[in-house]
Amino acid sequence: MTSEELDLLKRAEGYVVAVELSSGERLFAEVQIVVDEPPTPDVFLLRVEREADGTFTAAAAAGESVLLSEIARVAALPWVEYPAALPEQDEHN
Repeated sequence: MTSEELDLLKRAEGYVVAVELSSGERLFAEVQIVVDEPPTPDVFLLRVEREADGTFTAAAAAGESVLLSEIARVAALPWVEYPAALPEQDEHN
């Protein structure tokens, strides 16, 4: 996953994104929370399925934790308006 994709993942809390795992599995998921800190940087996702009318519904009753190292790619959905880019971190703070 690129740094731009990680940024998207962080901005997408509460939104649906397309995710490809390093295993090759592809899924739609609502991002619950991203924890980009040691010892186990991960993201909590709720898998969703796209219905015929374009809406998403939960595919499971509970979310799951996925290590960031297991995510090969994250893609924005063209019809979703995600929050603006996160401000750059000031190294002096």
